[in-house]
Amino acid sequence: MKTKYMAGVLAGFLLMLLQVLSLFSDSDSKNGAGMAAYAASETDTEKFYVRVAGHEISLWQQGNRFYAFLPSFCKEMDLKPDIPKGIDPDSIVWMYSENIPAVFIDTESGIMEQIHADKNVREAGKISVLEADGNTSFHMPLAYIKSRGNTSFTSFEKKPYQIKLVDSVSFLGMDAAKKWIFISNAPDTTLLRNALSRNLANHLGLAQSDEGVFVDLYLNGEYAGNYYVTEKVEVNKNRLPITDLEEATEIVNDNMDLSSYETVWTDTTKATDIPQDPVDITGGYLIERDFDSRFLSEVEINDSYFITEAKESFIVRSPEYVSEKQMAYINGYVQSVENAILSTDGIDYDSGKSYQDLIDVNSFVRKYLLEEVTANYDGGVASSYFYKDRDSVSEKLFAGPIWDYDITWGNSPSYIGYISNSPRRLTRLTSHADSTVWFSALYEKPDFRREIMSCYEEEISPYLQTLALEVLPQFAQLTAASAAMDRVRWAAQYAENEIQESREEEIAFLSDYILRRKDFLDRAWIRRTPVHQIELLIENEPYDTLYVFEGEPMPDIPDAEISYAVFLSWTSETDGMPPDQNVLVYEDMVFHAMLQYP
Repeated sequence: MKTKYMAGVLAGFLLMLLQVLSLFSDSDSKNGAGMAAYAASETDTEKFYVRVAGHEISLWQQGNRFYAFLPSFCKEMDLKPDIPKGIDPDSIVWMYSENIPAVFIDTESGIMEQIHADKNVREAGKISVLEADGNTSFHMPLAYIKSRGNTSFTSFEKKPYQIKLVDSVSFLGMDAAKKWIFISNAPDTTLLRNALSRNLANHLGLAQSDEGVFVDLYLNGEYAGNYYVTEKVEVNKNRLPITDLEEATEIVNDNMDLSSYETVWTDTTKATDIPQDPVDITGGYLIERDFDSRFLSEVEINDSYFITEAKESFIVRSPEYVSEKQMAYINGYVQSVENAILSTDGIDYDSGKSYQDLIDVNSFVRKYLLEEVTANYDGGVASSYFYKDRDSVSEKLFAGPIWDYDITWGNSPSYIGYISNSPRRLTRLTSHADSTVWFSALYEKPDFRREIMSCYEEEISPYLQTLALEVLPQFAQLTAASAAMDRVRWAAQYAENEIQESREEEIAFLSDYILRRKDFLDRAWIRRTPVHQIELLIENEPYDTLYVFEGEPMPDIPDAEISYAVFLSWTSETDGMPPDQNVLVYEDMVFHAMLQYP
């Protein structure tokens, strides 16, 4: 397994000596007054900080206690901090990270309130990286930092961020680029599901699946928690290396700002009235499938989009501004793909091409498997990307890059409401009310399903044990100390998620889930045992689906968890009877909830 920054960057004796001396330097004091390495602010009696390698780290107060969340190297060098003046020594809890870098971002204003209030607000600043051994490996002006995300932005105090560097350079050991994402992992109490899923995606060779880097993040001197830094999904030679159609369009339009042209709307498309097009407009395109309610609420924000005949909504992420001809091309191409996928024989009758002619089956199989195996709540719903290069490179649509895997592997945070955390699931990506119709239709095609089963048996099933018993423990050990700080810093958020278990218990659940998931899918896809669905509906809307192997007894069906009515019982759609656990299951079943309203 590729593991970056497992023990920090090694430094020679002289470099280490210089770093130790720098800890006690007075020259970088914020107020110009002489201060020792760990000193209290002399100007603000309400806010105290300690000083580490030129960085002032605020003490975080919770009740009558002060917490000093310190970078990895402080513990490794066994430094003994001085007690800040004005604080009872017994009220301070000293916590140290281990193994991972610390990233310091300071904004020009010195505050984060506006950035946290509106994810469209951007602010410049500076950024530096302090390695686990105390070596400052990176320092650069920051073009901007901004909040990002959808639910992860609106539902949590711990925000995700996007940064843009002033130059395209290597960052945290990853390939050179300007834009980077700091994933908060706020819905995931283990902090590891994104990393685990990317590890599996990388094993499968999916686009932009290189593993990220865990860091401790400090914003304007305040500890922000454990973050997972990854590439941004974008067209770039070091990211998604397809033809940059946006750049080609700018060139033929004398490098005009494409956003300056008028918007062109139809009932199902939004494009831009760009005068000139490159000779070849067959690629590259990066598109993202989104679900209806969010898509419709953001039609003004999204600069280019199209809606297919099956009501699949796609935002064109690159080019950001699409000409009318370009929109007609990519909309028509994707419609042809959809026609072939949804037809019984897999043929688009308008073009005469099969779905195998139009899509890269290999990437679609692997993308489907990544969503299904990880039991991704958003699988095929949102953050679902596809791309197409110009025809001279490939005439097919590819699935990927990958993104957003915090609600996976049995994670069921309370803010979502009820979702099953059972590993016995074979959803075909249809369990969500806003699921795409594409992958379930592909699953019904015998050729595609055989590819799924073959890939699972040969490439995934053997690896799941490695993931649970080797990769997961390494990630857990790597982040243990940082995660402990994160739990204290964001204790209120963990409480809101109704988390009672320790991190060790959560990781034990995750390991067990992966192994039980393997057992279930092995039986379904390797031993080919038929699986039947027991669908549970509340007011004719999906509530949950249970999955039972043919010939097994009816499972115990739990009561529904709803707030607006009293749940009475489940009744069969066929005969109105309740579930009978003495019955063996040989067919799909549907049960409706009987409710009593206040």
